[in-house]
This record gives sequence, C-alpha cells and structure tokens, in this order.
Amino acid sequence: MTRDELEKTVLEFMDGFTTMTLACARGGRPWAAAVYYARSGFDLFFFSSPDSRHADIFAENPTAAATIHGDYTGWREIKGLQMEGTVAPVKGAVALTRALATYVKRYPFAKEFLFDPKGISGRIAKKMAKVALYVFRPEKILYVDNEAGFGTRWMLEVKDGRAEGDPVRV
Repeated sequence: MTRDELEKTVLEFMDGFTTMTLACARGGRPWAAAVYYARSGFDLFFFSSPDSRHADIFAENPTAAATIHGDYTGWREIKGLQMEGTVAPVKGAVALTRALATYVKRYPFAKEFLFDPKGISGRIAKKMAKVALYVFRPEKILYVDNEAGFGTRWMLEVKDGRAEGDPVRV
C-alpha cells in the first residue's frame, strides 16, 4: 500500500465513524473515555469537561492513545485505527474558530448548544458552559484490516499534521 492510499483510507475511515475512545494513564492506572470527534486533517477535535478525569490527566500528561472502530460480528471483518499522540486544549481565537467550525459542520445539532444557549434547557446550558474544546493529534496511526488477513496492520507516521515516510506493514 502506498502512503497516499493509506492516508486516503485512514481519513475516510475517520470520516466514517463519530466516536473515538481516548486512553490515558496516571500513576500506573489506566483510564479510557469515549468522545464524539470531528476531523480536520488528522486532528480530531472533541468537547469535554476540564474537570473530567481524562482532561485532568491530559493536563499533567498529554500523551494519549485512541481507537476508532466499528461494531463487527466476526473477527474477519474487523477494521479500525489504533493511534498514539497527544491531547491539548484548543487555544487562540483563530484555532478555536476553525475547530468550532469543523465540529459544527460535522454535528449541526451542536450549533444550538454552542451558539443559542437560550434555545436549550437550563440544565443542558449549564453543562455546555463547563466544557472545553480539545484536539487529539496522532503521531502514529495503525490501520487494522483483518479482511486482508488476521492482524494485518499498516502504520502511518504523522508529523506536524502531515503523513510522512513510507507506510510500514506491521
């Protein structure tokens, strides 16, 4: 598989699903959380409470792992992404505007929560006022494709938001 083919496959896979599971650890104790995401390039934006366990951990240690996968009925069908990277809050007016536009484009229903708090219930508005926008930036992406053979994985390295080097079958 060429880098262009793998990059296209990975990005299409990201666009085909809505939820990723983020994993982190502190003090030798693992934690995972499922979040909706919206993609811009390889960057995956998500909302979370800064008081959540994973946000608290990422504030200390931004290193993260993430997976995106479907729900399959047999092991031969399994396809998914296994990723290593970092998580950070989205900062700065330009970056925040771009990230919000990306998120709202993917999830139009979020526009009501973000830009019309009077149009939603008070309870939901209070919760939305307490969330922040984060970005997961993968540095290594493994594309799993059991249809190509059990445990078949292709690795794509990402640096500064761009795929680089030749993909490696691992």
